[in-house]
Amino acid sequence: MAVSPDLLEILRCPYCVSGPTRKAGDDPGRLELVKGTWLVCQEPDCGRKYPIKEDIPVMLIEEGDKWIDTPVSELAADPGPLVEPTEYVPVPRPSDFGTSRQGYDRQRLALLLLSILGVSILIAGLVYLLRPSDSSDA
Repeated sequence: MAVSPDLLEILRCPYCVSGPTRKAGDDPGRLELVKGTWLVCQEPDCGRKYPIKEDIPVMLIEEGDKWIDTPVSELAADPGPLVEPTEYVPVPRPSDFGTSRQGYDRQRLALLLLSILGVSILIAGLVYLLRPSDSSDA
């Protein structure tokens, strides 16, 4: 599935149409589709190129800056995946917490803290019940 021609008609180079870097003219930042996977800014002094990854135009100024010095003829036909793969880091499962020494120590600490809390509540209750009464027998 390709990027919609209607979408390509309204997309503009974000660098050339925003804030202090806005270019003069009625329609600055027009983009040309190159190799079916790149949007190249047509402003003479811009040169930013935005990849289309997995049919999604990546319209970030930082992304366009990466390719500013790359000639159009050297742009890859496939700019790569939308999200770069990262190294797999296994996430511990809940069942893993009770099997290791560290998990066992965490359970013991939680029980100790709950016991301290329970004793504190018990002492507070006893202090409340055993306090001297202020009511006078008149």
